[in-house]
Amino acid sequence: MTRLLPDSRRDRLRWGVVLALFLFAALIPPLAGFEENVNPDASARFQIFLGTSALVLALWAISYNLMLGYTGMVSFAHAAYYGVGAYTVAILFKRYNVPVLVGLAAAPFVAAAVGLVTGLVAQRAVRLYFSLLTLAISQLLFSLVYQSYDFTGGDNGAAITVPDQLTDYTTLYYFTAAVVAVCLLLMFMIVRSPLGAALLSIRENRQRAAAIGINVKVYELAIYTIASLFAGVAGGLFIFYQQQAYPEMLYWTANAQPVVVSLLGGTTTFLGPAIGAFIYVVLDNTISKQFPYQFDIVLGAIVLAVVLAAPGGVSDLPSVFVRLRERFRRSDDAEELPVESAGDAIRMFDVRKALASDAIQADEVHSGKTLLSIEHLSKQFGGLRAVEDVSLEVKQGDRHAIIGPNGAGKSTLFNLLTGQMKPSSGKVIFDGRDITGKPPHVIARTGIGRAFQITTIFPKLTVRQNLQYAMLAHGGYTIRPFGIANRMFHAEAQELAEAVGLGEWADLPAGQLSHGDQRAIEIAISLALGSKLVLLDEPTAGMSAYETDKAMELVRRLATERHLTLLFCEHDMSVVFSTARTVTVMYQGRVLTEGTPEQVRHNPDVQKVYLGELEQEELGA
Repeated sequence: MTRLLPDSRRDRLRWGVVLALFLFAALIPPLAGFEENVNPDASARFQIFLGTSALVLALWAISYNLMLGYTGMVSFAHAAYYGVGAYTVAILFKRYNVPVLVGLAAAPFVAAAVGLVTGLVAQRAVRLYFSLLTLAISQLLFSLVYQSYDFTGGDNGAAITVPDQLTDYTTLYYFTAAVVAVCLLLMFMIVRSPLGAALLSIRENRQRAAAIGINVKVYELAIYTIASLFAGVAGGLFIFYQQQAYPEMLYWTANAQPVVVSLLGGTTTFLGPAIGAFIYVVLDNTISKQFPYQFDIVLGAIVLAVVLAAPGGVSDLPSVFVRLRERFRRSDDAEELPVESAGDAIRMFDVRKALASDAIQADEVHSGKTLLSIEHLSKQFGGLRAVEDVSLEVKQGDRHAIIGPNGAGKSTLFNLLTGQMKPSSGKVIFDGRDITGKPPHVIARTGIGRAFQITTIFPKLTVRQNLQYAMLAHGGYTIRPFGIANRMFHAEAQELAEAVGLGEWADLPAGQLSHGDQRAIEIAISLALGSKLVLLDEPTAGMSAYETDKAMELVRRLATERHLTLLFCEHDMSVVFSTARTVTVMYQGRVLTEGTPEQVRHNPDVQKVYLGELEQEELGA
């Protein structure tokens, strides 16, 4: 039972706002003075009409926030699917005499079908270009509706007649509220589910999401289609109280409305856009009476003020007040651990747990099964060969280092191995399987984990969520639109966080931890994926000497205890020679030599490369 209750004061305030919102929505007709079988005055009818429009706008905005707030997709075509929903009801009624309730049931599926097709087109681009494509899609659909007089009514729109049971304003309001409530429940289930966890991962870091096995484009297309479906429901409800669909619903400027409402209410909470919708309707009604031609200016100023004061929107104001109160009440000798102290995790790690038997012998060469085989791999950018005819093998259980001066092709090689780039020629065989040119999410599922050169985690998610979501992706659970993601693999993620020295800070946002601790999270993510091979791209970059020592002790301990195979590139030779059992030297995209650390250390060609002498000799020749 306690799990159902909010734990913190901030959460309790947020839930209080939610309950107040639902109570207010339920009491709108009584507060408006409308009673059944009584001839209502115009004011009461108008207030209920505004309440109905606020409910529909809330549904529309929350469906849009599935993309913006939960997946990080900025679409300017959501008005199109809203309009498609309205026109589906109108056209089925007008041309085929289909009852409007049946048309309302069909509206989400038609909108979803249009969303799927147009989403496939929009998915050909990313970020800004994706947004521009959606804007073009919206304008194209508007033009089709506007110019199709025989089918849609053109600029005259299309009208319907609602059933007698829904002509009563109170009945229509509660009917709309019931449909909206069912849709909100379904969307809430999605955002809390493993599917919602995948969406949050994509929002936080598309590259890392792909690296844990999430097919980013497929999930983005799925949520684009789902958002279109619920926008179609909102459009279908719109025509019930307006009794007409008109082409301006699809016009490109109409796309600003769900964006503004979401920002006003808050994109970081599920019901934030609903709060924004009610505020928007009240402001529209109030400001339009006082300043009929300045509504957009006044609304823009209000939204700007809210975003600056509370970036999380109006729904985040309780959290802002709590943070301010805590800041004023916090004393210098507060018992609470400051957030910045989380960076001490790597320094506080119990290095006595490191195995004494982990010392690397100079003449040791690990032998065993070949886990990774690279055969004549090349990558060419125009006339530049970043990687040229590279062949090497990584044995199971080995710690294989790749070294070389800047521009040697190390990071490019890692990108080829993990699917970030496709090779121009050659093969990559991992654990007996050809993974050449496979996309990152497929390669991640085969058992290859990676820590990037620039730390790549999910910064706004907690340490535990970083690990939980990796486990969900690895297990194939992220396709599930049901269940509660944060309760799955909870104990396993906590145990893994403790294994890398971060158990104490498992509930902190990962982005608040130090650089060294974030590197530990990257390694832990690879462990969460059950990786057989872990690629570390300059794992100690940006660390102090002390942090470097402790981080590599952690890497060596985990590799030994969990029987990991490591392939890493590093510029710090002390790290290489104290960790690696096999060293491959790259130079100008090619393999120069390979051997034990001691063999490589005394190789004259390697010495020349690092002294710059080999390049000078080649130029002289």
